[in-house]
Amino acid sequence: MSDEREALRKRWLAKGWPEELLERTLAAGLRIAVMEWWLDDRTPVGLEHAEQMVRSRERLTFGTIRGREATLADNDAFADLWANSPEQIGEWEVVVERSPNAFAQYQLQENVSIPVLEERGVILACVVWSQCNTVVAGKRLSVHCGQGLRVRKDCRGEGYGNLVRAVRRPATRRPTMGQFHYIRAQNYAAVDFFRHTSPHLLDSSQEGTGDVPGIPVSVLQYPARAMEGGSAGIRPARRSDVRRCVALTNRTHNGMDLFKPYTAEWLALRLDEEFWGIRPVLWPYVYGWADFHVVEEKGRVVACGGLWDRGRDIHERWRHPSTGQERAVSSTALMDWGFEPGCEEAMGRLIAYFVGETSCLERDYLIAPIDHMPALVSRLDHLQPARETRGLGWLLWDEYDRAVDVAETPITRPYTDLAYW
Repeated sequence: MSDEREALRKRWLAKGWPEELLERTLAAGLRIAVMEWWLDDRTPVGLEHAEQMVRSRERLTFGTIRGREATLADNDAFADLWANSPEQIGEWEVVVERSPNAFAQYQLQENVSIPVLEERGVILACVVWSQCNTVVAGKRLSVHCGQGLRVRKDCRGEGYGNLVRAVRRPATRRPTMGQFHYIRAQNYAAVDFFRHTSPHLLDSSQEGTGDVPGIPVSVLQYPARAMEGGSAGIRPARRSDVRRCVALTNRTHNGMDLFKPYTAEWLALRLDEEFWGIRPVLWPYVYGWADFHVVEEKGRVVACGGLWDRGRDIHERWRHPSTGQERAVSSTALMDWGFEPGCEEAMGRLIAYFVGETSCLERDYLIAPIDHMPALVSRLDHLQPARETRGLGWLLWDEYDRAVDVAETPITRPYTDLAYW
């Protein structure tokens, strides 16, 4: 045994941990640096947690199940997983179908990692992590959004939901200092899963007034209908509009938690679909310049926003097992929006235009994260929106992975980016 391993063994035994576990840990291929970190008194890793991590690594290393990152070649298998992984929302069974582009939503997110469990060519489970830099309570933080946890229905009860979260991350994925996530109302199965596998995810989340833990966050769902009032002043955005649109967006969301101020370079690259130059023909389109519009009055851009056709690749099927009632739902989403002070009428006009476009696309409704702006909402009351509320979970840790009281960095005015909804 090398000097490094011998020093590790002495520290391991001095901590009172069994030598047999040390040998299993080394055989499973964990890095010595990680094991040394476990032994640091400043970290929260105890013997029980270490044993759990080793068991997970052994299952992924020596069993028939393999854990890995999803690739574009997994598109159909990934879609098949989601089609066979329903959620229980109250009395309804909900299937989120992701097709034809199974990864469309994640193309709109930053620094995405999609670990999957695979056995003999079948994907059994997945989870989605997306890292982003943001601002909360005036503090700059690198955090991640935890989402997309799915386990194939006929594989539940095998511990795959916890196992997929133990899949090794990409070597270039940097650690974060916090996590946010959304839980649908009445998704009690998700709450129970976290309660039994990762109770700290619930303990660290602020209690809300809804039926699931977290800060209640609402969006408005505007039913699709033929456009009314015309499109006067509304036009597709041009590159020359980008800096103005960035200023409007930053002004509109200034000071909101989970909002990172835009830059002109970032917005232009986003609308270029992240391509710096020629766009490959085979890359599936999700959202870009064709979807971004402005409202111009007297030669001045006073409002802007994008319309993501979410329903092109994401469809929900709701089924009530007792009654057999079924309904299919698809939507569009308001993105990258902002307006000049006092120009709620112009912003409302653009949203109404998007509602009409939603009808032309044959989607059911437009999702708009504007619930926190009553003056804007009141201008659209005649469109009779429905409200959907989810629980926003928020937790933090320090550089040694120890939980931090979220009251020190609270989310009080959350910004909602529908790419993560």
